[in-house]
Amino acid sequence: MTSSMLPTQLVGTRTVFDDTVEVLGGFRAGYPKFYSIADLGTQSRRRWVPLERAVDSGRVEQMFRDHFAESGDIRFSTYLVAEAFTHGVLGRAVASFVTIGRVWDTGAENMAVRTDIEGGLDWAGVRDTTLRVLPDDPAAGSPGTVVLPCEQALAQWLACRSRSTLTAVFEGLAEVSNCSVDTLWSMAGECVLGAATIVPTFADTSPETGYRRGQMVLQALHDSGLAVRRRSRLPRTPGAGPIPVRDRGWRSVR
Repeated sequence: MTSSMLPTQLVGTRTVFDDTVEVLGGFRAGYPKFYSIADLGTQSRRRWVPLERAVDSGRVEQMFRDHFAESGDIRFSTYLVAEAFTHGVLGRAVASFVTIGRVWDTGAENMAVRTDIEGGLDWAGVRDTTLRVLPDDPAAGSPGTVVLPCEQALAQWLACRSRSTLTAVFEGLAEVSNCSVDTLWSMAGECVLGAATIVPTFADTSPETGYRRGQMVLQALHDSGLAVRRRSRLPRTPGAGPIPVRDRGWRSVR
């Protein structure tokens, strides 16, 4: 984290969450929602899907089927769905961690994703806006923060909370996509590595710090038994036939 990005004098004039969202929103010019996170308490319920209901409500399956109906490619359709949820849950939080050292709770009960007009996802939000921060953060100890002792602790907490959330999504996607959960976690690993490498360039923060923190998250996920360091290819489309519909027999979506 750099003091120029989050000056001490801002702390107290607005919430720490507000300041963090503003910084994240500036990482990609013209796309303020790409890395930022919403406070669900300020949003209408329209188009928001709680992550704890993303599978049971059919959102994951419907997104996959919509993409498959358009492209006819299982591999591409699986990638689009997995990438959307991985970025919403893990990619945004990693972007915040590797640049400014702050992380929100990525647990499924705390997060929701917003659908766009094309059926994809265009934003993510949290119910509890409390941020985990590092001891040298100028906002450490301010309302809305919890101080963790070191980068390693923050990385492990982020990995633990994200694992439970994405596991449910990946298991639901695997049921309809002919793709193993391990393959989906390998994609999540690439998402972490990409954020740790690219986002510091956008944010003008230390690439060494970004890489180190990204590796901490990857290692925490790996140590919990997830295949984030394995490189697995997505399944190829098995011809132009139908794909299974869970609990409803078979039908073609083409």
